[in-house]
Amino acid sequence: MDTATLSSKGQLVIPRQVRALAHLMAGDEFAVNYVQGEIRLRPLNRAKTTTIDDVAGCLARFPHTPMTDEEAEKITKARLLAEDMATMTKPKATRKAQKSRVK
Repeated sequence: MDTATLSSKGQLVIPRQVRALAHLMAGDEFAVNYVQGEIRLRPLNRAKTTTIDDVAGCLARFPHTPMTDEEAEKITKARLLAEDMATMTKPKATRKAQKSRVK
């Protein structure tokens, strides 16, 4: 059994092994209850409620300036045109391949 000593300021240091087992970190908050002669500490839920404002833009590459609809349309058309051109054009036959066809 691990022990802790109360400081003059009313602070306790939870032993390192116990902190590691309970995954406790600096700043964690506890509910403190006095029940039948025992002082009980219960870690409060650390999970923070995430809002859309907390994560907005987290996938954006910085520096990032929003694109206008016209810019997005122009880029999309250029990419589609490039894909179409790549599928329409056939690779030119090499001279060696052309000579073998003639024979």
